Amino acid sequence: MGKQKPKKKNNTPLLVKLSLASFVSILAASGIFSGASYILVDLGVKIDNNWWVIIVAGIASIVVGIVLSMLVNMYFFNPIKDLLDVTNRVAHGDFSVQLKEKTKKNGDPKTGEMAVLTHHFNLMVNELDKNKTLKSDFVSNISHEFKTPLANIKGHAELIKNCNDKSQVDEYCNDIIDAVSDLTTLTSNILRLSKLENHAILQPNDFRLDEQIRQSIIILENKWTEKNINLNIDLDEVTIFYDESLFGQVWQNLISNAIKFTDNGGEINILLKKYDEEATFTIRDNGIGMSEEVKSHIFEKFYQGDTSHAQEGNGLGLALVKKILDTSHCRIDVESKEGDGTTFTVHIPV
Repeated sequence: MGKQKPKKKNNTPLLVKLSLASFVSILAASGIFSGASYILVDLGVKIDNNWWVIIVAGIASIVVGIVLSMLVNMYFFNPIKDLLDVTNRVAHGDFSVQLKEKTKKNGDPKTGEMAVLTHHFNLMVNELDKNKTLKSDFVSNISHEFKTPLANIKGHAELIKNCNDKSQVDEYCNDIIDAVSDLTTLTSNILRLSKLENHAILQPNDFRLDEQIRQSIIILENKWTEKNINLNIDLDEVTIFYDESLFGQVWQNLISNAIKFTDNGGEINILLKKYDEEATFTIRDNGIGMSEEVKSHIFEKFYQGDTSHAQEGNGLGLALVKKILDTSHCRIDVESKEGDGTTFTVHIPV
């Protein structure tokens, strides 16, 4: 199939359009004057002096002026007035406003200057509204994530202060260590995301992807053996040229996530397949799965499907995974159904 010819853009300046409209209006007025004269002559009306010509020209000018003013107001000044009104609302923090976009008869959007300006304005307001929501959620979530372990540390420190039982003291100390570990992980993930979002320089090198995945599985061995989870592993030998340390975080997050949401005695399948132009990493569990609503938000920072925060984690793992893969020009897909497990597939160009 041949390439389609690109549609020509309407790049005529607005000033030229208005000038053409004025020129057409003058021609229309001239036509009306000439027509009026011919009509008067046909009716046998004698024009003995220039006053009749002036009167006819004046009436015609008024009619043309009124019609032209109405058209200019309808197609130019009214949209600008609407734009000024909604811009004022946006300036006062209301990002819910939207301008009505005009379309052609076939449903395609119009391509004139005002139509394009309206479309871009609506896109801008949508992005501002999303950023406002994300900022609010970020502050709320990060406050919660810091508040819980800090309260835990404070509570156990007070218990240690008044406790003489060494075994109890050891238990309280372990709880404090766990809480500090959670805070360390949280701050480390925030820093990693911040670096990636501010275009941190990647340091790619050749490394064996299958070996890196095996190392991630071994690092998490305590977690999956504790839950008696059966791992089915099938890894092709694959060498890739990417940032090795960043990709290590991808596999550890995905495998840890699968373990967390798989019941005791469950099963996790981990596959790595090599094709001509890409390698695909697939991790499939038979855990609790996700609803469509949860699935649509899982890559957002601090989002957790478990709103009670009963599950361990801070909602940054998958956001970090997505950012690393996007930065590396890779892709991640997710399939899930409530009660029927979850499958993540990572596509890696080789």
